[in-house]
Amino acid sequence: MVVHVGSVRGSAPRETGAWMLVGEDDVHGTIGGGELEYRAIAAARRMLDGNPSPLLEKIALGPALGQCCGGSLTLMFEPFAPADLAWVRKLAQAAGGPTPVVRSLRICANGSMRRDWQPAEDEPPHATGITQAGDGLELREWMNDRRPDLFIFGAGHVGRALVKAVAPLGFLLTWIDGRADAFPGSVEDGIRTWPLAMPELAVEEAGPGAYFLVMTHSHPLDQAICEAVLRREDFAFLGLIGSDTKAARFRKSLERSGISRTMLKRLTCPIGLPGLTGKDPAVIAASVAADLLFRREKNNNENVRQSDRSGHVRR
Repeated sequence: MVVHVGSVRGSAPRETGAWMLVGEDDVHGTIGGGELEYRAIAAARRMLDGNPSPLLEKIALGPALGQCCGGSLTLMFEPFAPADLAWVRKLAQAAGGPTPVVRSLRICANGSMRRDWQPAEDEPPHATGITQAGDGLELREWMNDRRPDLFIFGAGHVGRALVKAVAPLGFLLTWIDGRADAFPGSVEDGIRTWPLAMPELAVEEAGPGAYFLVMTHSHPLDQAICEAVLRREDFAFLGLIGSDTKAARFRKSLERSGISRTMLKRLTCPIGLPGLTGKDPAVIAASVAADLLFRREKNNNENVRQSDRSGHVRR
């Protein structure tokens, strides 16, 4: 049984589109924890014991639930049976491709359920949630959201800590170092490691709106990578590890190389959240990861506003 957060009003522990998979013994994912999740798991397992059907449940997050968020949400319970396995495999294959896919789940007035998916190239960014559809309600969700590229240059102590910190945060992560033996013996699935003698050549492989973090073992190499990023201009963020002194020297040198002052303002150095001055690799990694999340959310919100202005209807 999959439990979806189909819609949210006011304050809630998770956003629209969050989900959890509930089995007889295990749970994967979360809809926010607390009494809400406890009751949802119990309801899902009661349904599993019988002949499960799709279900919509509206819940107020107030005193009756033992939570004081103050908002409300709609949960959609989606049952799966062994006969659905072939459909799930086809969906997984489609979602593994390069074309964004949005799937839909419709609960009709008579209690029946319809599932489908389709290419999502014309969908507004992050389209998800419940809408009225014919004689029922339909939940739409992204299966392979457009995750931004994050290129991390450098596999030293800070680079290793940073990769661990950002790996679960929803970036398409590429990790680059000119030294093939610099990478650890094992790396999490989904992280591309790239030993490249001239790491600056990797910059052109990133997609538009990519994030770049530069922390190699060599200042000349750091500068070459930063120059390559600044020359392509269509990036979301360029961060360079180092001090204010290093930043000033790099900006002077890059300006002599022909980089405009306007572009140089887009070079962030030092990196991480202001006020966190710890130099332990784990502290730096946590600070930089948090800063990346702030920046990505700001960029996502701007993309949604641009979609609204271009005539898309937000769901």
